[in-house]
Amino acid sequence: MKNIIKFLLVFAAMLIGTVACQDESLITKNVPKWDTAINTFASKQTGSAADFVNGNAAVDIDLNWRWISADGNNTVTKVEYFILFDEKYIDKEGNDKTVRHGGTAGKLFKTLEGAAIGASRADVGFSVTQADIYNVYKSAKYNYCGTEVSVFSNTLKPSRTPANPFLAGDSFTLKWTVYTADGRIFDSWSPSVCNEVPGSNCQFGWGVVCTSDLAGTFNYSTTVSAVGPGGVPQATPLTGTITFTSVSTGSYTNPDVSYGVYGAVYGDTPAKGTKFSDACGFISNKGVDQYLDTYTLTVVSVTPTQLTFNWSNTYGDKATTTLTRTDSKTWPSNLTSSASGSCN
Repeated sequence: MKNIIKFLLVFAAMLIGTVACQDESLITKNVPKWDTAINTFASKQTGSAADFVNGNAAVDIDLNWRWISADGNNTVTKVEYFILFDEKYIDKEGNDKTVRHGGTAGKLFKTLEGAAIGASRADVGFSVTQADIYNVYKSAKYNYCGTEVSVFSNTLKPSRTPANPFLAGDSFTLKWTVYTADGRIFDSWSPSVCNEVPGSNCQFGWGVVCTSDLAGTFNYSTTVSAVGPGGVPQATPLTGTITFTSVSTGSYTNPDVSYGVYGAVYGDTPAKGTKFSDACGFISNKGVDQYLDTYTLTVVSVTPTQLTFNWSNTYGDKATTTLTRTDSKTWPSNLTSSASGSCN
């Protein structure tokens, strides 16, 4: 019995000694100290376009941006906004490629400091225009098909010019870096904060869409340069009126794809069945006529009132046609027949 009591007393002393010998500073150091954090949110303003419009530099993206301090213990003092610009093309092997002209970080677009940033949860509004992004990236170069060239003066995509800098397939992302009053910098957040927290995101993206408004009635003048078997050559221009009717975005019925040639050269009914196609300014003839002939065209010139192109078909007819608008609309200046985007 005495031995049991003695053992218990010794064990109790060991426990007391163990507790008494603990380093209180180590206990304090092991307790996590939680830092305050900032999250952010960007959204379109009411009435803003969802995307840039090819060929219409007046359409911009209007945004609201806010910073959020959930616990109210930190303040944003500066924000840097970066624009990323991605472009698609097809390489020599026929593979789809995406060029990240700004890398993964992008290029600095705008900086706000002090009062311009506003308070927590207060929206700051600003716009991003095509001209803004062009000015950021206007010196960009890239080796698409074996030779480094200017992005905005590039035979791969001849319709991309300083006046019409962005095309279908281009995409843009706005990112930001946030500086706070306690000296910390926030330039990345966890995926859950970016994608799962309501009213919070870490970037904002958009692209380029195309519109087409070529429907109308035109006067045509066609000069014939060659005719197919059985055709009678024509020395003087063929003239008449033709109407394009929209059947879907960028696709138009054409009641006479020969622009008078079938009637004058063969004494035949007009060539029908093809569609006049406009894909972001790239114009072509789609489909076949009643004789299963296909048609190609090459743009010669474009003015606000006149579109002139050479055309030919697989039967052997060749001609130059000018379509003169008879309405209040104008031909888009970016119309081209040069396919773009492929190294082959």
